[in-house]
Amino acid sequence: MPPYPIILAHGIYPFHFLFPPFISKDNDKKDNFHYFRGIRSALVEAGFTAFHTRVSWGGRVDRRADELRDRILRITRGFQQWPRVHIIAHSMGGLDARWMIYKHRMAHRVASLTTIGTPHHGSPEAERRLKRFGFVVNLARWIGVEISGALDLTPPACEARNAALEGFESANGVMYRTFAGVQKIDDVFFVARRSYRFLKEREGDNDGLVSVRSAMWKEKYFMGIIDADHLNQIGWWDGGRAMGTTSRRIFEKRIREFYVSLAEGLE
Repeated sequence: MPPYPIILAHGIYPFHFLFPPFISKDNDKKDNFHYFRGIRSALVEAGFTAFHTRVSWGGRVDRRADELRDRILRITRGFQQWPRVHIIAHSMGGLDARWMIYKHRMAHRVASLTTIGTPHHGSPEAERRLKRFGFVVNLARWIGVEISGALDLTPPACEARNAALEGFESANGVMYRTFAGVQKIDDVFFVARRSYRFLKEREGDNDGLVSVRSAMWKEKYFMGIIDADHLNQIGWWDGGRAMGTTSRRIFEKRIREFYVSLAEGLE
């Protein structure tokens, strides 16, 4: 059992924000309507200390990294209660965590970072959508909705960030682990099938939004592929085959067991 708490970091659009607070609260015993559906409760039931975090909907990586640090400081009481943390991040949450560790020099505070479906090398799909609908970013900001974080998910933006982080991350003592999701198109959530086809042509196997190549980051960090699309990876069943089954009940059991196994591999 790791002596440090596990921090769960969500992706760019944490859709549970849209649900009524009384059914989607962070760090509540009932988490069936949370972004990480049933994940924290499974970790706690297995004996681990785990916390949700909340950062800006659709915000830029730099801002979200600051907010993630603030959340962790609050959880650890300024690292007085726990001197270090483990982070398990999904999608953009992994980019937030990497930048937080670098910007705030927190390598001595983060024992490990595990990313699932994180576009470390960016997503050509994000770039394609911005080229077609880039004006929506400014329009959304004008009406008070922040979605400009998508600018940080393009391949050029991610590769520039990777270059800036290279020297720091190569020897900072943090244990990095990465996972990628892969499914057949008929099993991918129907909303992501168009992007699946586009990514399949450009980068090969993917989870509907992020390719294996991008989620892998570096081969030395890569722990493997899971049978899950981008939504399945955080505990949400979308009707197809996932985690080796077409049964919702078995899927939920297996995806939660996957997260518990991640925690069991921490020190």
